Amino acid sequence: MSTTWTGPLGKSMRGLLDKGDRAAFDRDVKFATVVPKLRRTLTFRSRPYRSAGDWFDLFNEVREYRLTDDLAARISTPILVTDPEGEQFWPGQSRQLADLLGDRAHRVEFTAEEGANLHCQPLGRALTDERMFAWLDAQLAGTQPLGRSDGGQT
Repeated sequence: MSTTWTGPLGKSMRGLLDKGDRAAFDRDVKFATVVPKLRRTLTFRSRPYRSAGDWFDLFNEVREYRLTDDLAARISTPILVTDPEGEQFWPGQSRQLADLLGDRAHRVEFTAEEGANLHCQPLGRALTDERMFAWLDAQLAGTQPLGRSDGGQT
């Protein structure tokens, strides 16, 4: 989660966060948000967070949303991981998460051919629901859901 926020900041801005230089970080973000589209995007994306409105605190809060090996090792619940082709925001992270969790994860690919590509499969919601509920039914029944023949699940 945090990479989509911190990656575009660049090395110098991440350095300001690391050093705890609130004044310089807020100054630079304020300068950048003079661009209306960037300001609207950051304001919209910050709504779910407690620190919305304070750039320094917001970016520090967002940096806490990362999965470390130690934290992953504590996960014991089976997890369904959707992996849409053409993921715009976190390309490759679905596979990384599934690999990190091993047999606790069940990765399901969604493709453009199925009409279910891109982040959250916006044009393939029925297929997403079908696969999600099949997985959930299988979990509740104590069985494994049927896999796709093309290796789309791990």
